Amino acid sequence: ENWAPEEGAGKGLAQRLHQEGLAGPLRWLENCLRRAAGDREEDGVSHPVPLVPLTEENEDAMEDRRFRALLRHLGLRPPASEQESFWRIPAALTPQQLRRAAASIAHRGPDPSGSPQHPPEPPKRPQDPAAAEQLPAELGSDSESEEPVPAPSPMQSGTKRRRELGSEDEDG
Repeated sequence: ENWAPEEGAGKGLAQRLHQEGLAGPLRWLENCLRRAAGDREEDGVSHPVPLVPLTEENEDAMEDRRFRALLRHLGLRPPASEQESFWRIPAALTPQQLRRAAASIAHRGPDPSGSPQHPPEPPKRPQDPAAAEQLPAELGSDSESEEPVPAPSPMQSGTKRRRELGSEDEDG
């Protein structure tokens, strides 16, 4: 039977996975869906597209029961046989359906400032500089102070170097 994802399928599940730290894999999945939609529009033909997780994070997500439940919701299909190792975006899904699926997992959730229960994203790359400025000074001070505050460092390194030289003289 030709099962199509309904409007907003998996939205609630996607939000929950977001809050549990699977934002990266969700973004990856969203990109895969959008790319497949674009290709189908350009070529006018549909091939099944394998979902190939290239990072450990995405591989782990593909093992996650709830993440797989989300894939099913969106109309994706699990490996059909031993020969297949990847989930696939089936050829039957139209670009519109793919875009709708991508939109349903895109994170346009409540404003993070308004929802304290929202765990912060892992600080791999701070996308928005404003967020960094909101940190209290103490937080950023120990790790980042060396670079932005160069004043004390020449003296410190100078004394350290002198001390090292001194110790070598004693040995020799």
